[in-house]
Amino acid sequence: MHIAELNAVTGDDLGSDLPRPDFYIASMGRTGSTMIANWLTLPPEQIVLIEPFLFALKNPTMLRTQLENLGLGATDAEWGFADTTWRGRFRRLLAPRLAGRRWALKEVLAAEHRPVLEYFAPPCVVVTVRDMRDIAASFMEKHRIQDNLHRFDDTWVLSYCLREAQEIVELCEFLSSRGTRWRVVRYEDFIRSDADRASLAEFVGWPGGGEVGRHLTQLGRGFETERHGNAINAASRRWEERTLHPLERAFAERIAAECTTYQTFFGY
Repeated sequence: MHIAELNAVTGDDLGSDLPRPDFYIASMGRTGSTMIANWLTLPPEQIVLIEPFLFALKNPTMLRTQLENLGLGATDAEWGFADTTWRGRFRRLLAPRLAGRRWALKEVLAAEHRPVLEYFAPPCVVVTVRDMRDIAASFMEKHRIQDNLHRFDDTWVLSYCLREAQEIVELCEFLSSRGTRWRVVRYEDFIRSDADRASLAEFVGWPGGGEVGRHLTQLGRGFETERHGNAINAASRRWEERTLHPLERAFAERIAAECTTYQTFFGY
């Protein structure tokens, strides 16, 4: 939803009385953003919400799962109440649960990034990225493991990667133009470098060290925990280890080749 559409629905801004996030994680899918969000989460004091879709009148079930796992569960009546604005829903459902805590959020769709910046005004932004070849291959592998190609086929992967790659570069340029504090976290560096993780912790002002496999089984991603364990694993899945047909690997290569601006911008 665009800012103008949100304004038309909600009128004024979020309100100074509501809890503001310490930071925002703007991501593309399969860049390790859930791992990073979980690493930064140390409940009950510090919580990163994973893809909560705060501007929806009905948040995804995965948000309810997270709240329950974090000891902040909502009753059926609370969850099912028919709010008329996203702001009213946030005020009723989430603000009381986040009050007195340090919190942040992450999203993987460009359509969410600008509204979060506009309405929640996080003081700093973390942008997570990864080599586009591995993003595409990881998506394709994930959708096959989950038997989810009827929803997310390889054409979807192509469309998502091309669109979001352009948008995330433009977002970085936008953040620079308005003087917002931001930094990039490259998946490859985060999993291998203690110094990179320490630098991220210093940037956001949270210590890190949380349980990186949190929520994954309930979110249908238990295979990731089986593969990597419940700690940061520096042995990223190698290209030749992926369970993809040679034609599928070639398709991932093609996607990366069409994202040269992204690849160059982030040093790939």
